[in-house]
Amino acid sequence: MWRAIGLVSVIGVDFAVCVVGGFLLGRYVDRWLATDPWFLLVGLISGIVVGSYTVYRLILPYLRG
Repeated sequence: MWRAIGLVSVIGVDFAVCVVGGFLLGRYVDRWLATDPWFLLVGLISGIVVGSYTVYRLILPYLRG
């Protein structure tokens, strides 16, 4: 049970960090290049894609075993 709780916690934190990191990076590039809101959107979508991929990679060993 604790192993499952730990996995779910790591999945949530990992996904949140990727999305927030993409958002902040996109916002920074937007302010730097004055292209508001294009890079913010690109960063947000990239964060969602990267977060989904890392969650998949975290779950993969449990799906095989």
